[in-house]
Amino acid sequence: MSSATGHFLIGAALALPALRSRELTALLPRWLIPVSSGLLAAVPDLDLADRRLFGITNDSLFSHRGFFHSPFFLILFSAALAAVVARGHFRQTFGRLWLLWGGCMVTHPLMDALTNGGSGVMLLLPFSCARLFFPWRPIYTPPGGIESLISRAWILRSSEIPFCVTAVAIGVAGLLARRRLSTPD
Repeated sequence: MSSATGHFLIGAALALPALRSRELTALLPRWLIPVSSGLLAAVPDLDLADRRLFGITNDSLFSHRGFFHSPFFLILFSAALAAVVARGHFRQTFGRLWLLWGGCMVTHPLMDALTNGGSGVMLLLPFSCARLFFPWRPIYTPPGGIESLISRAWILRSSEIPFCVTAVAIGVAGLLARRRLSTPD
């Protein structure tokens, strides 16, 4: 599993260009845009609690990296959340917020599909329940049971650093490009 810190950093970094959006900053404080995006990028790992709380087995649709990691679910969830938050400013902000949060959340299963551990990610749900990995799997997952993974979830691993640095570079470049191109939209 990629670490929660890695997921958070990538989501927060990719949200940096949104700091120049007049519509979003009218709705949310500037600091909340990257923080909410980072937290939402880490949210799919809450399905780790399924095993303990609900007795979910590894082969279940709702086990870790299952339904709650599918891009289909994450896009629908981000749309619902954006609709609730944008209520009252719906026309101006819903689409931007949905795109921002949906994009940040979808980075989570994509990062998990780059790991060398686990049973794969349901990337194609609802069309297939197959658990997939990408052919290139550079992110190291330490061995051990689910309890040891959870206890180390907040430790950024060295194999994740290139992805975090790339996301920060993309986010900062996007922010600078938006600043250079014009005043806030």
